[in-house]
Amino acid sequence: MFFLLVAIFATGCFPLPYAKAMQSITPMVAVVGIFFWALLFSIPGAWHLRRKANFRPKNIIVIIAVAFLGVVANYSICQAIAGSSATMFNVISRVEIIIAMILGWVFLHEPVGLRVWMAVAVVLSGILLMRGDALTINLDDWETVLWALSTAGCFASIQVLSKSIIQEVDPQVLNVLRLSLAVLILLTLPGLAVEVSLLTLEGWVWLGMAAFFGPFLGRMAYTYSLRYFTIAKAMTAITFSPVLTLIFEFLIFGRMLSAFELTGGALVMIGILIAFRQTGTSH
Repeated sequence: MFFLLVAIFATGCFPLPYAKAMQSITPMVAVVGIFFWALLFSIPGAWHLRRKANFRPKNIIVIIAVAFLGVVANYSICQAIAGSSATMFNVISRVEIIIAMILGWVFLHEPVGLRVWMAVAVVLSGILLMRGDALTINLDDWETVLWALSTAGCFASIQVLSKSIIQEVDPQVLNVLRLSLAVLILLTLPGLAVEVSLLTLEGWVWLGMAAFFGPFLGRMAYTYSLRYFTIAKAMTAITFSPVLTLIFEFLIFGRMLSAFELTGGALVMIGILIAFRQTGTSH
């Protein structure tokens, strides 16, 4: 449970410095900067645990696939952000939970009971309600829908692939390898390396903070938690992070929360309690 709580906290903190960085940095440049910082943060731990990795062919293929899917997922996010409905993207991309649950059940034979499906339905309803006052449906935004589904599918696949080798490759080693490959792939994109070199010191600082809470601490803690929880339960719990972000915005910036956000946040908490009722203490 410790790793899952750390992942929820870190993922909840991530949007704060990320939003600050995005005020002056283009999305793809931000992705490269965040991945680079996360790589630096991950190297010491990965070096210490370097012997806890079995580099047999299957694991190497999985690591390459995780890196590639990470690049595709983040590229999809950047394309969707450039679209006309970021809120709709945020809502639709949450289908990642359902995709990951199905993939985990099919490929990892993880049980997904009725209670978990009920919990996911409540959580997704809460997330939809949290975005309700800003959500607009426009049939012309079909590209945003496709990019959102691409993002969801990639991130869901990453979780299943990561869990399939988690007993043979330590999450910190996996993080360094997938980030190294991802940075190399991204820097081959025309003109991106030049844009990254033009980042200001302030930009690097905000990206560093976002990287620490996101792909470093948040991602590694979440991956460690997959050793003890099914993907379905871990993903249900991590949905509390947007609620935590709202709480931080209220406490730090004094932003007043709307009725939609409060009600939606309550539904998310109820969904998580449903998923972990009676079984959470066993972990």
